[in-house]
Order: sequence, then structure tokens, then C-alpha cells
Amino acid sequence: MITRVSSKGQTVIPAAIREKAKIQTGDELEVGCSNGLVVMRKRKALTAARVRKLLVAGYDLPNLDEVGEQAVEEAKQIARKNRPE
Repeated sequence: MITRVSSKGQTVIPAAIREKAKIQTGDELEVGCSNGLVVMRKRKALTAARVRKLLVAGYDLPNLDEVGEQAVEEAKQIARKNRPE
């Protein structure tokens, strides 16, 4: 599929792609670029379970603002407290 970028830097994600990715109006997308490849993905909330999964898998957590940092710290504490021994 081909889409164009407007003078404002906007583009349309084709309906078939939105349906497959379950992207709905108001959803937030994370956008990145690596070696010329632009990647977009639906943003997921950082719940305690997701933080635990990321940490166990060895992933770094995303860069966040101050509010996000506090939410991640709280989620990490909950995940660590609920970790099976």
C-alpha cells in the first residue's frame, strides 16, 4: 500500500492496516526510525505485568516524562513485590 505525506507531515494509515493492527480513533502510536525504516506501533500502557515482562525479557523501558517515570517506578515496585520466590 502507498500513502503520501502532507505538507504538515501527516499521513493516512490505510483502513486495512488500522483494522489488522486494531488501531482506533484516539489511540497513541509510538514512532521510530532505524536505517531508514519508519516503524509505528500502537502504544500499550505500562502496567505492572507489562513492566515485569519487559524486565524479565531484558528490555530497557522507554524514555518517559516525570509522570511516566513515577508510574513506572510504582509498577516496578508492584511487580517486584508480587514476584514468585
